Amino acid sequence: MMNDRKLFFWMTLAMLGWGASWPIAKILSSYITEHELVTYRYVLTTITMLPIFYWMKLSFRINLKNLVLAIIIGVFLIFYTKLFFLGTKYGEAGIAGALVTTLMPIIVYILMLLSRQKKPVIKDWLALALGVAGVLTMIKVWTFEIEQIFNVSNVYLLWAALCWALMSIATAYTKSIHPVVLSFYIYLFATLIDWAIFFDPSSGSIFSMDQTFWFGFIFLAVGSTTFATTVYFLGIQKLGSNKGSVFTFLVPFFAIGLSIVMLGETLELNVIIGVMMTIASLTVLNRVKVKFDEKQNIKL
Repeated sequence: MMNDRKLFFWMTLAMLGWGASWPIAKILSSYITEHELVTYRYVLTTITMLPIFYWMKLSFRINLKNLVLAIIIGVFLIFYTKLFFLGTKYGEAGIAGALVTTLMPIIVYILMLLSRQKKPVIKDWLALALGVAGVLTMIKVWTFEIEQIFNVSNVYLLWAALCWALMSIATAYTKSIHPVVLSFYIYLFATLIDWAIFFDPSSGSIFSMDQTFWFGFIFLAVGSTTFATTVYFLGIQKLGSNKGSVFTFLVPFFAIGLSIVMLGETLELNVIIGVMMTIASLTVLNRVKVKFDEKQNIKL
């Protein structure tokens, strides 16, 4: 029982790390550009994952199929991180975190329906409608003009959720590889590709940044990525995908709460109602989501 309690504590702490990534990204957006964030963040994440390999006694060996998939997922990760960063920069971090983390599995489900050409049962249709209604409730769609629904922040967040969904589907095709090893190569290729193609250090040297930047940057790269990812995978191995995936429902609440504390954002009733609606939807659709959680799936 004590071991379970400790594991629940560490899993909750990992979800806290993921939730904190949204307000921290908002803070960092005043210091560096999106592609500087991608390169700097994932190079530090890649380096800090090396001790994890030693601690877990993992091998760096990877076959060609998984290597190609890691490159593809790494490209999706670049665009996801860029879009998630811009979405928080031009919108509220709390709503952004809640919106993307609840919208991602819904998009995965829709893409699976399209790819398999399989009609869901009535219960699934109702759950899907509830999830979409929850997302629209979060952004108070009834107060918008048509053009406001597709404002710059919402568009960035929608594309971010789509990129993550595509990453999840691509990850499901990887075989016979430890999720930590796969994550290492994804972060490595994301770093190398972004540095080679997109990187432009227009913000100056990060070594001249202040303590606020360094605290946020290190936490985002190490706490929200290296630590949270490793703990999540260990938790999934111990608890199983059904119990482990339940912890991800904490992420939007942490994103909202930490944005209130760190950024002074306000909490509105529609956001809470919308999050609860989407979580209720996901619990019904969970049997589809679990299939991806059983595979190696990286988290941010």
